[in-house]
Amino acid sequence: MTDLHLTQRELDIMSVLWDRGEATVTQVRDRVDPDLAYTSISSMIRTLEIKGYVSHRRGEGKTHVYFPVIKAEAAGETALGRVLDKIYGGSPIKLLAHLVQQQRLSAKELERMRELLKRAPKRQKK
Repeated sequence: MTDLHLTQRELDIMSVLWDRGEATVTQVRDRVDPDLAYTSISSMIRTLEIKGYVSHRRGEGKTHVYFPVIKAEAAGETALGRVLDKIYGGSPIKLLAHLVQQQRLSAKELERMRELLKRAPKRQKK
């Protein structure tokens, strides 16, 4: 699964499942938006299951307990790739510059970024 596409609401649902490990529809709804209809959340979770991002096991009674099949990092990698391409024209330098200039990074975080850049494998352009 190389290209994941999650809507904002699907990402909200997946965030709950990644955080909790597993959850019922009611538990997801309570964390995402308690005012949403149970059937709306249930339908979105079923869509995520059809996409192969979520699976379920039988809970107590008729309840299904849902859990993520994909890792948060995989979704993040795809989302970041789309942001990089669509907003920063595919330029990691522009993205990094934005992060450094616009975000309030601590001295520790900046040092960690420097270390990561120093250790990055050298790649030659084709």
